[in-house]
Amino acid sequence: MVNPLLAAADYSLAREGKCALKNRFRSIILLFLGVVLGIFPVFAAHIAMRDYLMGRGERFLDQTAQRTLVRAETFVQEAIDVFSALPHFRVPVCDNALQERFRGMMLRHSVLHDVGLIYNGEYMYCSSIKESTSFQPTSSQVIGAVDHLSYRAVRDSLTGKEGLLVQWHITEFVSIGGFILVENFVPQGMQTDYVDFYRISMKLKNNETITESTPVSRLRQRAPFYSFEPDPNWVKDLITHEVNSSRYPLTVSVALPFSAVWDSFGGVMRVVDGLGILTGALIMFFFVRMGLRKPDPYVSLEQAIKRKEFVPYYQPILDIQSGRLAGCEVLVRWRKPDGTILSPGHFIDVAEASGLALPMTALLMEQVAEDLSESYAKHPNLKVAINLFNKHFEDLAIVREVEQVFGNSGVRFEQLVLEVTERLPLENLDRARAIIARLQELGIRVALDDAGTGHGGFAYLQKLGMDIIKIDKLFVDTITAETETVPIIDSLSQMAKGMDMVVVAEGVETDEQLDYLRRSGIDEAQGFLFSPALPASAYLQLVGALGGKNQKKKQIPAANKDNVKTVS
Repeated sequence: MVNPLLAAADYSLAREGKCALKNRFRSIILLFLGVVLGIFPVFAAHIAMRDYLMGRGERFLDQTAQRTLVRAETFVQEAIDVFSALPHFRVPVCDNALQERFRGMMLRHSVLHDVGLIYNGEYMYCSSIKESTSFQPTSSQVIGAVDHLSYRAVRDSLTGKEGLLVQWHITEFVSIGGFILVENFVPQGMQTDYVDFYRISMKLKNNETITESTPVSRLRQRAPFYSFEPDPNWVKDLITHEVNSSRYPLTVSVALPFSAVWDSFGGVMRVVDGLGILTGALIMFFFVRMGLRKPDPYVSLEQAIKRKEFVPYYQPILDIQSGRLAGCEVLVRWRKPDGTILSPGHFIDVAEASGLALPMTALLMEQVAEDLSESYAKHPNLKVAINLFNKHFEDLAIVREVEQVFGNSGVRFEQLVLEVTERLPLENLDRARAIIARLQELGIRVALDDAGTGHGGFAYLQKLGMDIIKIDKLFVDTITAETETVPIIDSLSQMAKGMDMVVVAEGVETDEQLDYLRRSGIDEAQGFLFSPALPASAYLQLVGALGGKNQKKKQIPAANKDNVKTVS
């Protein structure tokens, strides 16, 4: 008979032998790599550091260029929005009323330095700030994506100020023009290690410069009477990056001397002399890092979707005017096999970047239909809101998906609210509008989530035909006991009433916030004051207890993780 203790000892010895062999092998590898890296330590360190710093410089340039381009696109779009509100289908009569209208537009839109009628592309009359002026072109005229809009870099002949003249052509010789100063496009000061060295320019698509900011121009602007010689290192070994606008004929070019990036890491480079000692540590770090390396997040998410680990949680939404339950918003949670529940902050960015947010949303909708069918069939006035992503609005697949999931369920289309998130911009607003219209034809309502905080802003309300506005927690948090007015909330409420839209406030946490929202005419609210997001079983118990808007009003017990607060 085999002694189990001896067998265990033999197994232990064998295992220790394998571990010792593995450790010896690892030591040999480490020694070999140490010798190899010890031959060319400085060379290898400099090459690696140069590649790293080159990438760091390129990332900085890309971020700077993207921010500048978005800023410029916003200003141009604001000018075009102003033109859209003016009489651009006929040549208007230049009188005091028109000048007052121009002046009002300029005061409401600070990005515009001047608005008026443009004759022959250079002479402005009926100006908002002066009787007339003329513009000296500093570039040729460029036509945008539509024939009636053109762009040209100009200099105001009276003030000498330079800027971009955006024109909405009415006839061959007359147009409505808006003059945007160049300092609006390119920020003159940047909080960065490279503030003294970067150069950035805004150009039209014909490669003619609208404005440019360089170390030389910034120094001369600060000290116009000081004589100095430009540093040749400012234009030596430049890292360059360029981004083009998909909406307007604008290009942003950014450049940075590589020496500036290198010098910012001068302290690190002084350690290169001790690279021989550091080599062994780097090798050990490499192996430890490989051993502790986490799985690829994309693979983990894909596997989690296949295993249906993403589940819906339901945050109640209350009608704060009547105190009744209005429905819920679906919030995704990752329920891991060990029982751990992860909030979206741990995975939603990866899911959206990888495109896995689409199958994740499909999985959630299927679970929502399964969870709520029976209960919502009994309570037709309750709604359920589900977040969609920008990729959902690229084709009609989402319409077919919603029809397939909810078409034969107890959740009616009229009970569905699909929320348009602003985490990433919608690439094609016309296509998105067509998809939203198809959803609305089914009876589904569409909400703008986090209104005013994302890429689309209030332009989405006008162009996409929303039914519901959701006020972000960012604005609700500003309400305190001493608050008398919150302009953004009051404006949203008034605008929504004028557009026959429902307004929902998110992130309500205090009684003072609730009281203010009620007084402001906000229809509905959600937040920890009422209830956190609940699992399906707890939410269904809540529906059973409260019964929906068509039932008799009931008292809601104090807030905790399983129930909600009284709204009277």
